[in-house]
Amino acid sequence: MAVKPDQSTTRGLAGRRFDPFRDRVSRDIRNILSEAFVAVWQGGDGDYAAVADSLSRRHAQTVYQSYISRRLEAYRAAAEDRRRLDDPGLIEEVIVLWNRGLFFEVHELIETHWHEARGVRREVLQTMIQAAAVYVHREAGRESAAAKLGRRVSARLDNLRSHLKAIANLDALVRELATPQSRPPILRGNKH
Repeated sequence: MAVKPDQSTTRGLAGRRFDPFRDRVSRDIRNILSEAFVAVWQGGDGDYAAVADSLSRRHAQTVYQSYISRRLEAYRAAAEDRRRLDDPGLIEEVIVLWNRGLFFEVHELIETHWHEARGVRREVLQTMIQAAAVYVHREAGRESAAAKLGRRVSARLDNLRSHLKAIANLDALVRELATPQSRPPILRGNKH
């Protein structure tokens, strides 16, 4: 009996592309690494580089090594971008991660605030999580899921625009989500 790709728990899909939707090892690496990064990002104890090193030692296949290496590079660049901001709020931090292509980490960061949020703030945060998910789907080649979610999220963001004034070019995001392109828009902050 053949093992389905999403049932792979330890072998992974070495030599193929990194796919957390179909490969358990990819999903575990993505989740563990992003959780460690977001914990440090929020001022917690920990060392995401040490977590990455541990994951690298356990999963030496090129596909995993490449993902971990690219993520570490993006994490370092995002941390540097954040240091240049003067007292960033959550949306400004989301913009930093977004512009570095860290869409799953956007989801992880917002989710930590979403659990506590109520009312319109909760809806705004949920919609931003879903906007990031559009590009998580696209990264995995799940174009149909990305397009469907993108159209729905685009309409929700458009309706919530008065609560997202921190994003200066929200129109570009709304437009791109409605018809997702191969590259997400670079977001600009609108600190007020």
